[in-house]
Amino acid sequence: MDEEPIFKISKYKIAENDLSAFHRVEEAHVTNSIPAEPGTLMIANGHEGVSGVTNYDIELYRNSRAFDIHSMSDYFDAYDNAVEKMAKEKKIWDLKSEWMTTKSKEALDSYADNFVIRLAKVELKRGKHDKFARIVKKEMRNSMAKEPGVEILFASSNVGNPDEWLFFEVYANNDAYNKHVNTPWFGEYIDDSKDIVENKEL
Repeated sequence: MDEEPIFKISKYKIAENDLSAFHRVEEAHVTNSIPAEPGTLMIANGHEGVSGVTNYDIELYRNSRAFDIHSMSDYFDAYDNAVEKMAKEKKIWDLKSEWMTTKSKEALDSYADNFVIRLAKVELKRGKHDKFARIVKKEMRNSMAKEPGVEILFASSNVGNPDEWLFFEVYANNDAYNKHVNTPWFGEYIDDSKDIVENKEL
């Protein structure tokens, strides 16, 4: 890539009576962006639990120019306005890519109806960013190389706080996720990082 990619994770709480309208605008945002914008690499949406009131957006742009082009579109304006009107709570993380890797499009398409998406936030003890980065990259290389059901792994640190990390992970299904967390390399990641992790949210 010619510049650092722009990577954002957003969290919104939407009232139940606004969810249908919010999802319509959200879907239009995704379906219009990807075909029309070569620099928009990914926009993914998901929510927690059955009620769906806690929503997440994951956005990846090739560089700052790609994000600027996207943010000038009519469908972005419609989506942004919907968030402003409907979101009872809002949190946006601007992130620095630490490690990003995906399987082929064919592999992703084959599991499209059963994907399991996991988000995690890890807070490190102060000054442990570089050590944690080495541990994470080793685990992720093994996972992508040796586990067919691991589809996407993104690791990133907060631009404003390098000791706060967020992870976006996609698995073929629940079975693939359960196998992943029981692999030797995942266990090694847990053991190697336990003394430098302050807090973890899954």
